[in-house]
Amino acid sequence: MSPPTGDPPHGELPDSAYRDMTRILRAGLILSLIVLVGGVIAFVLANPSLAFTEMIASNPILNFLGVSSLASGLASGQIEAYLTLGVLVLVATPIARVLTGCYFFAQNHERELATITAIVSALLLVSVLVVGPLVR
Repeated sequence: MSPPTGDPPHGELPDSAYRDMTRILRAGLILSLIVLVGGVIAFVLANPSLAFTEMIASNPILNFLGVSSLASGLASGQIEAYLTLGVLVLVATPIARVLTGCYFFAQNHERELATITAIVSALLLVSVLVVGPLVR
């Protein structure tokens, strides 16, 4: 039996959309895990005298939450900057997936789902870019 062709039924995304969204989630998760695990191992090796509670209390990523400080930290090879990058990639992954869903819903002319997904995207971005820095 051959796969169906043409537009998907109302309310369903094409298989290619699901594959693309799955790839985004997998790639983001794998990339963030590689960076985070490598960063944690490097941080522990560079700070062998710190106890676990001291490492957590020192909040090593706090100084690299700005774009310029993150860029300079990455350029100079600071371990904490790579930890920050791993966390940022981990946070950005579901946001990218939601934005991709919004795009595919709009392409499929699913206005209600595109609107809901756009609202979710806006809430995620506001929480990360506005509320997060205020709480920090």
